Amino acid sequence: MSYLLAFCLALCWGTAFLATKNIVDVIPPYWGTFYRVLAGLLFFAVLYICQGKSLRIELKQLWRPWTIGFLIILFPFAAISWSQRFVAPTIGGIFNGSVPIWSFIAGAILLKGVDRFTWTRACGILMGLVGLLCISWPSLTLGDNPQALYGCMGLLLMAWSYGLGNVLTKKIMVDHSGSSLEANTFHQYLFSAVVLLFIAFGWETHPAVQDFSAKVIVSILFAGVFSSAIAFLLMLALIKRWGATRMASVTYFTPVVAMLADFIFLQRVPSGQEFVGLAIIFLSLFLIQKPIKQN
Repeated sequence: MSYLLAFCLALCWGTAFLATKNIVDVIPPYWGTFYRVLAGLLFFAVLYICQGKSLRIELKQLWRPWTIGFLIILFPFAAISWSQRFVAPTIGGIFNGSVPIWSFIAGAILLKGVDRFTWTRACGILMGLVGLLCISWPSLTLGDNPQALYGCMGLLLMAWSYGLGNVLTKKIMVDHSGSSLEANTFHQYLFSAVVLLFIAFGWETHPAVQDFSAKVIVSILFAGVFSSAIAFLLMLALIKRWGATRMASVTYFTPVVAMLADFIFLQRVPSGQEFVGLAIIFLSLFLIQKPIKQN
């Protein structure tokens, strides 16, 4: 059962980039992000109300879900939408696979214990950066698609935000928050949706009704409900069975799923540099995850 959950989680995360590509090819990125978050918000609202869960949080505690919501929902979702206009879904999946690198860096700075610095892990971080450079090198050399460089930069910020958000989730919510998980999740989505609505109104023109084709609507629902909300519930279930560290290994399969989705639906074959960069990132993650010998 645990492996089935892990497979479903990797499928949800890995196909999010293809769904996002389908959305931003038609409607502006910030409006696309807003509707994705709105879909997730409505899903959780209906789920928790039907379960009779309390969604109340003390006013002085709201900064906690708002901070986490910005780092793991608002900013990275917007960065993905903005970036996928310039690069293929495979590139998004590969950069997402580097999230554990940034989580380790943030954890080594903000947390103690198992996340502390070692030279082996430092080598792993450097290798991971080399892998990302290998993937984005054609864009850095201004080849056939110079705008792809912007996409890579946006996806790098996405991965960094996820990494920092994962660490701060433990530091300011798991370890210190007195509010329920359901209330925190709901307010993360509510805050993100409200802010994105203001951003979209201020920066972009609302798409026309005819732009919301069946393909776009299905992609919004898939990205918002399956790749975000349901993926979150699968992640929690897997953490209970495997623990947080082992669960994080699912992230490593996100690029593989993204590549397969890209090939099946868009008939895009990944380049040799993408495969090499992905292999280097996998090796770097092995070094970062290597247990520290206790004295």
